[in-house]
This record gives sequence, C-alpha cells and structure tokens, in this order.
Amino acid sequence: MTKKRPIGIGIAGWGFMGRTHAYAALNIPLFYEGLPFRPVLRAVCSGHVENAKMAQEELGFARACDSFEELLALPGVDVVSICTPNALHEQMALQAFAAGKAVYLDKPVSVDGPSAARVAAAGAGRMAQVAFHNRFFPCALRAKQLVEEGRLGKLLNFRIQYLHSGSVDEERPVNWKSDRQICGGGVLLDLGSHALDMLVHLAGPVESLCCRNQTLYASRPRKGGGRIERLGEDASYLLLRLQNGAQGLVEVSKVATGASDGFTVELCGDKGALRFNLMDPNWLYFYDNTRPGGLYGGERGWQRLETIQDYPAPGGAFLPPKNAIGWARAHMHCYYSFLDCYFRGARPSPSLEEGAYVQRLLDLCYLSERRGGFVAAEE
Repeated sequence: MTKKRPIGIGIAGWGFMGRTHAYAALNIPLFYEGLPFRPVLRAVCSGHVENAKMAQEELGFARACDSFEELLALPGVDVVSICTPNALHEQMALQAFAAGKAVYLDKPVSVDGPSAARVAAAGAGRMAQVAFHNRFFPCALRAKQLVEEGRLGKLLNFRIQYLHSGSVDEERPVNWKSDRQICGGGVLLDLGSHALDMLVHLAGPVESLCCRNQTLYASRPRKGGGRIERLGEDASYLLLRLQNGAQGLVEVSKVATGASDGFTVELCGDKGALRFNLMDPNWLYFYDNTRPGGLYGGERGWQRLETIQDYPAPGGAFLPPKNAIGWARAHMHCYYSFLDCYFRGARPSPSLEEGAYVQRLLDLCYLSERRGGFVAAEE
C-alpha cells in the first residue's frame, strides 16, 4: 500500500466555521477514495483558549494553541484555515503567508476592497483559496458546465436571491456578523459575497450596479447584555448590468420571513435557461430553447437533471450519487479541491484574486447606496 502524504491542518477560530472546516478535513478520507494525501488536524487556536482545548479533546487536534502565532510556529502545520471574524482576515493571512503556510480563507476575503487587494497581492503565487463553497454543489457545477458549453447562448438576464430570516426578531441578540465594526458591513458581506461570487462565476464580470440597503432597527440586544447601535444592513437589493450586456437582480436578506437558507439562481439566455435552489440541491432545472415547440408544447419544457451527489472520481463512491446531498458536502468538496491543488501544486479556485474582485463589488454596493444611483465597476 502506498504511503499517503500527510497535510497538516491548523484551524484559526473555533466557532461555526471552524467546526465546518474541521468536519470537511476529517471526512475527506471517507468520501474520496484512494487519495495520495491525508488531512491531519495538527492545531487549533481560538480567542478563548478553553474552546481550543475542547476542540482538541473532542476531535483529536495534536495541539490547542493560546495564540495564532503559536499555531504558525508549529512545523507540522502546512495549511491554515482562517475562520475568524472579517476584521482579522488581513492580518492573519499576511502572517500565515510570512510563515510559509498555505491559506484556506473563509469568505469574504476581508472588510473592504483595499484590504482584500493587499491580501491578494501578498498571496500572489502562493497556495491560497477562498471558501466560496456554494460553487461546489453538483447542481452549481453542472450549471457552470452548461454555461461553458454554450447551452444558454447569449445571456439575457438573471435573478439571484440569498434569503435568511434570523434577523426579523428585533429582540434576538446579535452576533459579530451584525456588528458593522467587526464585520465591516452586514448581510452584503455575509450573504452578498456568496451571491456576487456565484453571479460572476456563472455569468461574467460586472459593468455597473445600483444598490439599496435596508436596516430594520436602530439597535439590537448584544449577547451578554446591553444593546448595539453600529448595525450592519439586514437586506440589500441590487440591480446589475454585466459586461456581456445581461441585466438582472440580486437580493440578499436576513429579514425574509419564512426563509431558512434559501439560495436561488436563475440565468436566462436566448438558447436556454437554468435555475437551482440550494434548499433543494439535488436538482438542476434546465430549459432548452432550441428544442421544437408544437402541438401540446412539442418537445419544450423544463428538464429536472439529477445532479444529487454526482461528484467526479475520486469522489462519488461514498456517498454514492443516489443519496441526497447536504450543505456540508459542498464545503467538503471545496476543501478537497484546495487540498488536491496543494498536493499537485496546481492553482486553486476561487482564488484570492477572485475573492478580491467580489470584495471590490461589495465596496461599490456601499458607494452606490451613498450616492443614490448606479456606479461603474471601474470606479
């Protein structure tokens, strides 16, 4: 049996996303058979060291670190997962690059465009990827394939929604993602980064945009007591024109009553259209406008394609394509893709440059809100 090359993983931040990255690293050997490498949980650090020690005890990390500097100094750590609040991303990414580590960076890259550009510049030529995991559902991968095959023809319009409802209740205590000082914004950076990345990934770069933001309440309760007033936006509504001439809508919200984690994408071209909903992620819907119509509709109509869990080898054997897919599976494939690139010395995607481009678009959204109209992407 060929000996597998260990890839040492260090995770910075032990909240929800730290656990998600650890879940992906732990399960990759189960879901991808015959890999020449093996992820190993080497170290974890947290702002609360007791959380890092709990993670070490529960999941078997070799070390629980008091600081990020201690984690970076460990020779067995090859890849650093940065799962901390946005305001810490730039400093930690730069430190990781200086220590010679590969970086798997949770989205968004940072708090604003200039900061993201500095991260991308520091990471140029290095091994780094942004965790835009929604690209890695099979339905999204198949959508990208159809676009690249020209099955949609000339893109005409698009609609993307990413909807939550967790901020409807005025008295629900907020976390750091609603704190503008820590996050750099609100729902735009949290959900809007995913929506804009998917738009650019599938449909192409932006020519201009117009944005309106909505913040429901003047203040909200803070965990631990008191109230916070420096709140980020709860919802954002965007009109966009792409460089290819297509126009459309993007809506992101945490005040969409009744929504759980609804991410829907629809692209319409002159030859075809597609749509998918990541709350129903087993299917991609495709309309072939080149098929003939006729009596009772002829051959036209929406096709429901079985994407389910149909990943290419070495994935796709466990769990097999017939089994329903879940949210964490796309995160795992995103992480696997990065580690595979790390092992082969290939260029990963979504790259820091792609993430910095999305961050620039987010800056333009805030600029549009301040100006009250359209702004050009080159501004």
